[in-house]
Amino acid sequence: MKFAEIMDRRQALARDPILSIPPGSLAGIVEKIRERTPTSGLLFERAARVIPGGHQHILAMKKPYPLTIRRALGCCLWDADDNRYLDYLMMAGPILLGHNYPPLLEAVIRAVREEGIGSGWTSEWEIRAAELICRHFPSVEKVRYFQSGTEADMAAARLARACTGKKKIIRIGGAYHGWSSEFTYDMHIPHSGPFQCAGIPEEFFSQLVTVGPNDPEALEQAFQKNREQGGTAALILEALGGESGAMPVHPDFNRWARELCDRHGALLIMDEVVTGFRLAMGGAQEYFGVRADLTVLGKVLTHGFPSSGALGGRADIMDCLAGGGPGRPKPFVAGTMAANVISTCATCWTLRFLEEERAIERANRAAEKLTDGLNGLFAGLGFPFFAYRYGSIIHFETAAPLAVDIRRPGGLESALARKEAVDRLGLALLSEGVVTKYGNRAFTCMAHEDADLERTLEIFERVLGWVPR
Repeated sequence: MKFAEIMDRRQALARDPILSIPPGSLAGIVEKIRERTPTSGLLFERAARVIPGGHQHILAMKKPYPLTIRRALGCCLWDADDNRYLDYLMMAGPILLGHNYPPLLEAVIRAVREEGIGSGWTSEWEIRAAELICRHFPSVEKVRYFQSGTEADMAAARLARACTGKKKIIRIGGAYHGWSSEFTYDMHIPHSGPFQCAGIPEEFFSQLVTVGPNDPEALEQAFQKNREQGGTAALILEALGGESGAMPVHPDFNRWARELCDRHGALLIMDEVVTGFRLAMGGAQEYFGVRADLTVLGKVLTHGFPSSGALGGRADIMDCLAGGGPGRPKPFVAGTMAANVISTCATCWTLRFLEEERAIERANRAAEKLTDGLNGLFAGLGFPFFAYRYGSIIHFETAAPLAVDIRRPGGLESALARKEAVDRLGLALLSEGVVTKYGNRAFTCMAHEDADLERTLEIFERVLGWVPR
């Protein structure tokens, strides 16, 4: 589906009345989940006594409580009551080979037995991992590991400022770059400003400029205005658009961004935490044919193994992290567990298996079949809903909350009501055995077989039968 059609259909959905599972049906769905998951319910009660809110994972469905997962394999999860689910959350994207891919587990366990989890000294796995990343990403000449994508984004901003001597960072509203103080401004929802910034003093945002999605004129103006105030250190963006393409990017936007950064002497930072090694072995930069100055990588790098984050880029920029003699800035970064044996070994074997198994191609094929199936199902049932994808990242729009401009009268209320409709759909799918991200997104992996996709479409059809028109 082309960009123009996606945007037109999103806007049409946002103008139309909300089609949603009604409260009465929702109550039945919640009760069904309770009946099927009593052990998860009891574990949640324990968790609530020692964990704020009773959960630690923001992506899990919270109603009536987060499920406790006991087992994962391939494209499936099993909860504490042994209920089986077809998983399209995939840990929010890193799982491409399938959960607990045996050869990967065996390789990492073997390395840990031989070398331990880390020593505080250099491991050869660090060097191998960095070499592989550089081989696949032409824009990356040197790599520094961190413990999360959030840390890598923080390091990218700090390094850009130190290297350029400028202070301003431009970001695109609605994009997600982790939860550091600076990048929570205008996060998730364009034009939301400090909505999710409780506990963060306003001065943290004083050198941050936000621009709405797909607005090259506003982006140009931001660069011009920053020039009057000392210049722009960097533009940071998600190459697919905010939330991995939930706010789709214009096909030419990344090229425009590259040209503007070059014209204004700013660095281009591409946050590829989700897209790096999922969209292509060379990430979104390969997909769009654009090179970044700095590239942020994360969870896909280690296939979900913990302590996963890295920053890569041009050697002349990255070398600032090591210092370069008198007068050369050296921004401080650190991390005791960064580049540990588990993370770096997992990187090496993940990238090897992704190539050997043609995992990206196979996940893409599954995503194409599921996207086509969803669009056929929506049309056949007479719904205005639609699905689109970037590689193996599928978005299915049923209420289009992110297409609503919250600055308009009633906009925030509409966006929240539409988000509630999406949540209800996600909960209904969960009750029937399908796990999604936020009720409007799916990640496929190479383990999703045709039978799994057919079963998924059957469940979608059943759930859509609960939506009155």
